[in-house]
Amino acid sequence: MSSTVGNRTLRERIVDGLREAIVKGELRPGTRLQEIEVAERYETSRTPVREAFRQLESEGFLQIKARRGAVVTPITARDVREFYELKEVLEGYAAKIAARHLADADIDRMAELNEQLRDCYARGDIAGMIPVHNEFHEIFVRACGNDRLVSLVKSLVQQFQRCRIALSHTSAVEDSIQLHDEIIRAFRERDPDRAADLVVRNSRQGSDALVNTLAGT
Repeated sequence: MSSTVGNRTLRERIVDGLREAIVKGELRPGTRLQEIEVAERYETSRTPVREAFRQLESEGFLQIKARRGAVVTPITARDVREFYELKEVLEGYAAKIAARHLADADIDRMAELNEQLRDCYARGDIAGMIPVHNEFHEIFVRACGNDRLVSLVKSLVQQFQRCRIALSHTSAVEDSIQLHDEIIRAFRERDPDRAADLVVRNSRQGSDALVNTLAGT
């Protein structure tokens, strides 16, 4: 294996490790990352670390600041609003199209996932809620049949996974689960307008809950 390939593989491992730590809240917004410390942790030179930092900056996870190095990107109320505004437009459109194409098996799977989400919340299993919630939304987004839209939503959600962690600690989860029940019902009834409206409402509810969390209210 060439050094170039080796460095690329190592860079990806560093990117994945740091991204996961940010998403899980282990590296909190504003945390400063030192190239030399990360390089020592991964037993490598600073070059793949620098490359990893640049990739995470392009994904929105880090900010590279002069004389300060890499800093975990803070989450502001404006960030939350902008994220959910995009999410509601994209997912609302996807839901409207998907209502005509979702197979019964897909809708049944969404119902199963919502029960899993309910069980996770009851047990306080915050980490377990995230992939279940993501899969619920991924099912109808994929069913819209627009690959570019699917890619956009996936990228958007990946960047804001750490917000999902914060949201999972609020009572908004119960409201979201109840809305999921209504979304499932709209899909079963093949009602595209209602499905879209409910998905938009779900997104706005999440936005309001996170903004209030950031404000400490």
